[in-house]
Amino acid sequence: MGRVIRRGTMLGIAVCMAGARWVPGLAAAWQGRVATPLLMLLHRLTARAAFPILEPLAVAGLCLGLRRRRWLDVLLVTLGMAALLWYPAYWARPAENYPAPDAAALERLCVSLTHALDASPLRFNDPYDRAGTVAGLPDAAVKPARYPEWMRVLGISGLFSPWTGEAVVDGTADALLPFTCVHELQHLRGIADEGAANIAAYEACVEQGGMFADSARLWALRYALPMLRDRDPDAARRVLSRMDAALARLLVPAEASRGNMIARVLGLEARTTSYDQLVRWLCR
Repeated sequence: MGRVIRRGTMLGIAVCMAGARWVPGLAAAWQGRVATPLLMLLHRLTARAAFPILEPLAVAGLCLGLRRRRWLDVLLVTLGMAALLWYPAYWARPAENYPAPDAAALERLCVSLTHALDASPLRFNDPYDRAGTVAGLPDAAVKPARYPEWMRVLGISGLFSPWTGEAVVDGTADALLPFTCVHELQHLRGIADEGAANIAAYEACVEQGGMFADSARLWALRYALPMLRDRDPDAARRVLSRMDAALARLLVPAEASRGNMIARVLGLEARTTSYDQLVRWLCR
């Protein structure tokens, strides 16, 4: 790209993002009429590949940027697609913010989730064929990462890619996988806020039942127990002492989501770290 084109592209990205954030109704109209249909089209195209297109695309972009010193062009294309296809979604459907529950409400929730999971066989099979139907997108596909190590380095179990329209998951986390698949497909539906996507996925999974409901409850418990431990360590110990050993082995606490400077500058920190809104919603 020439210098003038780069500056024009940067200005265009800034104008698009400012409009989505500050012009009332623009983000919802853009997301509904342009961005979501384009993401659905991208999803249908990339779904034809048996592997995630995102992985080789990322490697190709990195090689192009480093070897040919086109890193700024790669960055602008990456930011431009995110600004047009994904950033408006955060402002198109504002998520409800639920009040923080007290220790008693958290303990009741943990006990309820534990009882439901203890009564389940906790068998988790391949969820890929059914995840789209559960999420309300029967033709949608979820793909396991070919090299999930990069997801573990980033501390994530799933990712929705606005650059390829793909829902990509770490396919090695069996018990967590059904809910993760449905969560990532909520993003394809245009729900960008992580807490809102968690709530929508939880409702869908519990309605479906079976391993999807178990996986959803397991995720909720993984969020709720650390919150309870922070407020009342004795209550958390009581919950753990009554828990079946098979369930306890699955219960690796969810990592606390941390914001970053980019998300903070773009006004997205709360929306990208709101996973525990699921617990607040369940305790309401």
